[in-house]
Amino acid sequence: MAPRSSRRNQAPVATRALVVVAASALAVGCYRTAFIGNTALRGAISTDVALQAAKGSGFDKEASSKQKAAGKKSKQKLSLSEALDRQKTKADEQVVRKEEAKLSPEFTFWEGPPSSTEVLFPFLSCFVVIGVIPFISAVNRQFRVKYKVTDRRVSVAGGWDGNDVTEFSYQEIYEMKYGLRFFGYCGDMRINLRDGAKVEMFGLMNFEENYKFILDRVDKECVKRSDPIPSEMDSLN
Repeated sequence: MAPRSSRRNQAPVATRALVVVAASALAVGCYRTAFIGNTALRGAISTDVALQAAKGSGFDKEASSKQKAAGKKSKQKLSLSEALDRQKTKADEQVVRKEEAKLSPEFTFWEGPPSSTEVLFPFLSCFVVIGVIPFISAVNRQFRVKYKVTDRRVSVAGGWDGNDVTEFSYQEIYEMKYGLRFFGYCGDMRINLRDGAKVEMFGLMNFEENYKFILDRVDKECVKRSDPIPSEMDSLN
């Protein structure tokens, strides 16, 4: 058996060893806690920085979008003012043209009845009883219908008594369409006005000269919508 003195010496040694182990474990735990705390703090700080950067970019985007919207509004205002100025200048030009037209005497470019060729086919149809009525109507048109083209307006007189007169200025014309007769000897023209009315001129003599004279006095948009001059149409084809 071991003596009692050795047992007493072994007890404090064991106790010291346990105290050292406990202290080391406590130190390790405190180190881990401090490390985790520092990591969490760093993560929180980085998150805050990212949120602030995101908010800053969001504010920048909103500011840039507001600037773009303000730029667009300013452009729209400028374009509207320019449009009003152009409209005003056009109105002034029209007033000047009207005043000049009032001062200058009216010039008649062409005046006359429809072409007598439109009586040919009704005359041939007179051999049939039904063709007598179209022939009488065609002959009546030769005496009652008158076309007049001036530098200010176009006039069409018709009816059974020739007192139904339709007049319109060149500014009222929306578009013009035509078809030729007898290889361009005369032509049938339909004029559409801006108010929706339609005026037809059948058997118009000197068709190309009259059509060109009218086409030179309408606005540019009407020229684009209308048929070209017969000679120019042949070159386009």
